[in-house]
Amino acid sequence: MISYDGPINILLVDDYPENLLAIEAVLADLDYNLVKCLSGEEALRALLKDDFAVIVMDVQMPGMDGFETARMIKSREKTKEIPIIFVSATSKESQHLFTGYAVGAIDYMLKPFVPQIFRSKIEGFVGMYVSNKKLQQQKILLQQQTQELERMNKELMRTAYQLTKAEAIKSVISSTSMDTMITFDGGGIILTVNPSILPMFSYSEREVIGRHIHELVPELCLKQLEGMTEQTAEGLISGRLIEVMPQRKDGSRFHAEIKLGSTHVDDELIYACTVSDITERKKTERELLAAKEAAEIADRAKTEFLAMVSHEIRTPMNGILGMTNLLTETDLDEEQRDFTEIILKSGDSLLGVINDILDYAKIEAGKLELERIPFSLKSCLDESLDLFIGKARENSLELLCTVDESLPEYVYGDVTKLRQILMNLVSNAVKFTPEGRIEVAARPGSEPFAGSIRDLTVEFQVRDTGVGIPAEKLAELFQPFSQLDSSMTRKYGGTGLGLAICKNLVELMDGSIACAPNEPCGAVFTFTVRLERLEENPGSGLTELPSPARLEPGAEPFPRWEASQPFSFSAMLSDTFAEIGAAALPEMETLLPDRSLSGGVLPFAPTPPERLARIRRQEAPRVLVAEDNEVNQKLILKLLDRFGVEADVAENGELAVDMALARSYDLIFMDMKMPVMDGLEATRRIVGQSGSAHPTIIAMTANVLPGDRQKCLEAGMTDYISKPIRPDLLETTINRYLLGESAAKRQSTH
Repeated sequence: MISYDGPINILLVDDYPENLLAIEAVLADLDYNLVKCLSGEEALRALLKDDFAVIVMDVQMPGMDGFETARMIKSREKTKEIPIIFVSATSKESQHLFTGYAVGAIDYMLKPFVPQIFRSKIEGFVGMYVSNKKLQQQKILLQQQTQELERMNKELMRTAYQLTKAEAIKSVISSTSMDTMITFDGGGIILTVNPSILPMFSYSEREVIGRHIHELVPELCLKQLEGMTEQTAEGLISGRLIEVMPQRKDGSRFHAEIKLGSTHVDDELIYACTVSDITERKKTERELLAAKEAAEIADRAKTEFLAMVSHEIRTPMNGILGMTNLLTETDLDEEQRDFTEIILKSGDSLLGVINDILDYAKIEAGKLELERIPFSLKSCLDESLDLFIGKARENSLELLCTVDESLPEYVYGDVTKLRQILMNLVSNAVKFTPEGRIEVAARPGSEPFAGSIRDLTVEFQVRDTGVGIPAEKLAELFQPFSQLDSSMTRKYGGTGLGLAICKNLVELMDGSIACAPNEPCGAVFTFTVRLERLEENPGSGLTELPSPARLEPGAEPFPRWEASQPFSFSAMLSDTFAEIGAAALPEMETLLPDRSLSGGVLPFAPTPPERLARIRRQEAPRVLVAEDNEVNQKLILKLLDRFGVEADVAENGELAVDMALARSYDLIFMDMKMPVMDGLEATRRIVGQSGSAHPTIIAMTANVLPGDRQKCLEAGMTDYISKPIRPDLLETTINRYLLGESAAKRQSTH
């Protein structure tokens, strides 16, 4: 029930105060708020501030009389509904009565009036006022309720639409999904399925509803699902993916992956299960596994084939080049010497082609690793260019080399691979430059590498004035087997692998390589590599090699030149020690004074006490050559004889083991591939049965693949010489491992 608790205002208007007091006395006991005004103007001002239930007004008043005031009240929208009672003492009753009703009054009373009648009329009008206020409140409340109902209706319609949309989406997903969706209760009884049940299980929807989930997924254990609900407080949760073997209607099984979830509906536990057929995925995985195994087999076959090719080609090449070198030292007439030099040049060219092919195969297999050794940038450039000075003079080419003074003298890096890049680019420049000049420059790179503050970017540039490179060939310049002229009548030879090898080596050293025309003729090859600075000693101007205590964790300033990892292994894959061993040896001795011994020889392998004793007695060193090829036997014996060393020969690995155990040898040259027993097995037996006093064993083989180094180390070998054997490399090896005055004397006579 709506009640009105607001104030009830009554407006009293009369120009005589005593009349207002008389009216107030009649209404004094009623709970009304009486507002008294002495003129029409004052009454209008009161109406602007408050609402009134009834107006009691005198007719005759100075200024604005009651009729004029009433007209003003009725002309305003807010006050036109307020009832007006005129109270007058004039004798013109009829005339005033008509005028009062005409201006909007609701009643007209003459003075003096009967108090009871006046009081009852006021109460009646107040009752009407209160009722009107209640109606207004009801109307407002009704409007509010109507608006709330409209809002709720809209929200309900929106919710209904969303539910309908969600249901429609769910229906579309369920009906179009390739996965089977199943819901079942805590007892495993299937409640709903989607249409995908038919193509996957060969059941219709009606056939499976009410059946047990085990009939479709026998591996599904409901006891394992009971703990799922403990992990969730509300709603559906997704469990982990489980691989199962569901069963079709015909009893056949297939590979599938299921995902489980659970929820509570009216205090009942409901499970949801999505079944995905992964038969094709399993088939693809099997095919990928088979392809991977086939690729691994093919890779092993390729590696073995490369090893076989390397061995079978390098073994006769060793005899050809070695014997030809020996032949040049005999008395020959001019024509015979020309023929001999042609044989040597052809052999070197063939060996270069073989090296390119094997190098690219190693890069392609991802089996190249970077070394980190200290070296001189200037020496590296000098050694790379020394090999081409003779050819440049023949062609009247000017060969220049400049090194920026801001570059440090010594750096850490892989000098072997850097030299290989430079030699390849300079070789091409000499080959394709009939006249003019070739410039090689080194300077700091413009973009430093992000890393240690000791990291250094070095930019190298090889500029020539040769035939240049056509613009259409630049895009494929660094591709393998790509050549400027591939015709049968091409002027320049080569495999087309040189620049591809350079690109891979540069990228392995965190750099880049590019080519551009050299105006007005020729080409410019520019490449960058990442090296590392050596710390400098302030004030001395000398580069100080860091001691192990000042190195970063895990870093090594030098290769471990010990029996387990000799220096010559860094050159193992480059085929010749002359490039990096003989030239770098004095430099390394300068850099590592604490590792040098008397005579300037580095301690690459320990010398057993009994061997040192024999050397002190000036006994001739004992050398064994394990080699199955007759030509190579003669070659190594001839070369050793030149250095004043006599040697025994073993035709196979088994005979080498017997001879090594029967006689104490100082040095054994061991071929890796021999009949009856290979060199690796022979080395293992010699080392195993001789103990710490085993002789120094040097691998002398045509195998130059990356894995050969590790195999030699694991077998117990100390060093490595690749075929074809270079006399200078053999001499360096003999000086290194056959220590003593007798060796020095023998060298002084040759």
